[in-house]
Amino acid sequence: MKRRVAITGIGVVTPFGCDLSSFWRALADGRSAITRIESVEGLDEPAGRSIIGAGVTHFSAREHIDLKSLRLMSPAVAFGVAAAHLAAADSGLEFGALDPTRLGVFVGSRGHSSDRKDLMPGVRRAMNDGTFCLDTFGAEGLPLVHPMWLLKGLANNVLYFVSLKYNAQGMNNNISMGGVAATMAIGEAFRAIQRGFVDVAFAGGYDSALDVDRVQMFRASGLVSTSADPANASRPFDSRRDGFVPAEGAGFWVLESFESAVGRGAHLHGEVLGYGSAAAPHQVTTLGPSARGFAGALSTALADAGGGRPDAVFAFGLATRSSDIEETRGLRTVFGGDAGSVPVPALKSMFGNTVAASGAIEAAAAVLALSKRLLPPTINLTDPDPACDLDYVAGSRARSLPLRSVAINNANLAGAHAALILGRAE
Repeated sequence: MKRRVAITGIGVVTPFGCDLSSFWRALADGRSAITRIESVEGLDEPAGRSIIGAGVTHFSAREHIDLKSLRLMSPAVAFGVAAAHLAAADSGLEFGALDPTRLGVFVGSRGHSSDRKDLMPGVRRAMNDGTFCLDTFGAEGLPLVHPMWLLKGLANNVLYFVSLKYNAQGMNNNISMGGVAATMAIGEAFRAIQRGFVDVAFAGGYDSALDVDRVQMFRASGLVSTSADPANASRPFDSRRDGFVPAEGAGFWVLESFESAVGRGAHLHGEVLGYGSAAAPHQVTTLGPSARGFAGALSTALADAGGGRPDAVFAFGLATRSSDIEETRGLRTVFGGDAGSVPVPALKSMFGNTVAASGAIEAAAAVLALSKRLLPPTINLTDPDPACDLDYVAGSRARSLPLRSVAINNANLAGAHAALILGRAE
């Protein structure tokens, strides 16, 4: 018999701060965390050295991580480890009293998350009149590179540090799937508990799309907004949208069997009801998700949750020309003639695209929305695209609704899709 799975701990590191109350207030008030970040080290290109983005705020890694460990982490890894620690504290669990073989860790990451500033001294030494010389880099540049540069950002670092801290010896997985990674990590943790492989699990993701190499990659792809107005740059489903805004952060949950959580008198944030995934790229030669993928993942998650219609769907809402249309089509495929009556807020309008962290951060917002029975808005949606014709909760204030269950849509640029169904703790 499948076990119910409760959410007992949530930790976030976001552009709105690192405590749940501040995070929720900002979302409910329809604020924007997107700013102009000036003079980014290592970003020397025609597009300029500044970035329109949403960086983590009110965060001190030293408040959460010992100095010895911190020296072995890139900034993005530190976000993830700190969010997991916050989730652990929020759960109220005595981890030392758990059977370590029944404690799992499931992490979503983008892959390697290097700290460019550790590499730049060597790169600069190898530059001659704007040309990079590999021989000079090998002879004179490499000695200037931080000796831990590669190791600090390994894709499995968060899994390692969290497992070590909490002596987690049970089922684990490190899912390097970009934008869909955290959603998949939560889904895999849900399945592991549901099927009895572990009793408790950490699950979430982390990323920084503000690392210089990522900024350069996204700019080259043409998928990033070129708006010069930070507050209005992220415009999911709006006719004037021109790409996503890069952001950074982390979100982690502690999940456990519903029976054990109730038995120990834990505070229940909510419950994971279903999970689904699908692989369906928009086109072989075009980056982006597809209507087939969105519909496939969401339909599978809804069936896994026992059927029925959620009270809202938290949109992927990437704000690229094709992705928003494909997501709208996917939702129409799933809900048919009822699609227009399902609210679909897009939180990236407020804090940008945290990529591998987005599923966990946006799902954390969804859990808070369930408990508050308020639905955050999609800001900057003032001129709807005729091809995006659903109820996206446009405006700047939360909408009061009797929410009992919600869905989370997520995808990556290669066409992987995932969805979660979350419910109130009842």
